[in-house]
Amino acid sequence: MGVKVRERPKGSGTWWVYIDHNGDRKAKRVGKDKRLANEIAKKLEAKLVLGDVGFVTNENQSVPTFRQYVYGWEKNQSFHPGWFDKVAKLSLKNSTSVGYKRILDHYLMPVFGEIRLNDITPRHTADFVYSQVNLGLRSGTVKNIKNCLSAVLKHAHNPDCYIQSNPARGVEVPHPENERPAREPDPLTWKEREHLEGVFEQYFPRFYPLVVAGFRTGLRIGELIGLKWEDIDFYNKLIQVQRNVALGRITTPKSKSSQRQVRMTTQLADLLKEHRKRVKEEKLKKGWTDLPEWIFCTEEGGLINYGNFVHRVWNKAMEKSGLRRRTPHDMRHSYATLRLSKGDSLAEVSKEMGHSNPDITYRTYYKWLPKESRSNIDELDGRPENATNRNLAATTNEKGLANAG
Repeated sequence: MGVKVRERPKGSGTWWVYIDHNGDRKAKRVGKDKRLANEIAKKLEAKLVLGDVGFVTNENQSVPTFRQYVYGWEKNQSFHPGWFDKVAKLSLKNSTSVGYKRILDHYLMPVFGEIRLNDITPRHTADFVYSQVNLGLRSGTVKNIKNCLSAVLKHAHNPDCYIQSNPARGVEVPHPENERPAREPDPLTWKEREHLEGVFEQYFPRFYPLVVAGFRTGLRIGELIGLKWEDIDFYNKLIQVQRNVALGRITTPKSKSSQRQVRMTTQLADLLKEHRKRVKEEKLKKGWTDLPEWIFCTEEGGLINYGNFVHRVWNKAMEKSGLRRRTPHDMRHSYATLRLSKGDSLAEVSKEMGHSNPDITYRTYYKWLPKESRSNIDELDGRPENATNRNLAATTNEKGLANAG
C-alpha cells in the first residue's frame, strides 16, 4: 500500500499521483503543479490509513491497465488474451509486430503500463509525443511510437469498448525544420557500380548474380532474397515480385504497389540463365533431390540470411573495393538515380520500384540527379553551336512558310 508522485513522461513537467492498494494500482493526472501533486498524495495516504479507498472505484477496477490490455490479464479465474496476441500477431506483418513489441516494451510500458485505459487522455498522449521529440528522437521514430499507441487504443475503443474514444487520435507529431534524415540515400555512380560488381565477381562469385540483379532491377534486398525461379519470365524478360523476406520470415511485399513486374536487362537475363545452369550442376554434384526453389540460395540450397550476407559477404566486399561504405539498400538507390540521370521517365521508374506514386520517387532522388546528369551544364554560358544551327533552321523554315503563304 502506498502513494507516489511521478513525472510522466520524464521532462514533460506533467505530474501524476499513483496509488497501490491490495494489488490494484490507480493513477491520476494532476498537471504541471508538483506542489499540488504532493499535497494530493499526502491526503490520499491519510485516507488509506483510515480505510477510505474511494479513490479506487469498482468502475476503474473493471478497466484493465495498458499493460494488462496489451499482454493479457486474469480475472475471475479466467485469462483474457491481450491485444498483442489476438491482434498484432494475427493481423500485422511479422516485421511490424516485432517492431511494435520493441516500441511497447521500450517506450510505452514505462509511461502508460500501469495506467488504466480510461485514464489515458489526449493531453497525456500529446505531452508524451512532445516529450519524445524534446528528448531528441527523430520525428519518424516518434510517429512510429505514436502509431503503435494509437493502434492499441483504437482497438480498446472499438470493438472492446473500454474507452469512449481513442485519445491518441488527432495528436500531431512535430517535425523540426532543421531535422535531417536519419540516413540519406548514398547511390553509387556508374563507375563505382561497375567496380563493386567486379569485386563480387572476383571474390564472391556466388553472390555476383544477386548484386547485378539488385543494381539492374532496384528490388529491395528482401525481395531479391525471396525470388524463386517461377518468378522469372525469360521470354519476356520480366520478374514478378510477389514476396519479401523480413526478419527471416517469408511475407508479402511492403505494400500493394510493391507487388509488380520489373523488366530485366539483357545482361541480367543472360547472367541468370548461366546462374541456373551452375545451380543445376551444383545439384548433381551435391546430390540434392530437387533444384533449390530460391534463385539466390546458400551453399546448402536454403534461404539466405540477410544478417549473415551483410557481415560475411557484403561488408567484406565493400572493404576490398576501397569504396565509401554503402549498404545493400543503396543498390536500390543506385538503380533509381542512374535511371533517372539518363532521362528515363519518372513515372516508369517509380512504378518499377514499387512506389505508390511518382512523388515519392521525385522527393527521394531528385537532388542526386545533377551529380549523374549527362546534360551539358556549360550550355547555360552561351548559345551552343548546335542550338544556333537549330534556330537558324527554324528561321529558314519560317521564312519559307511565309514566302509560300
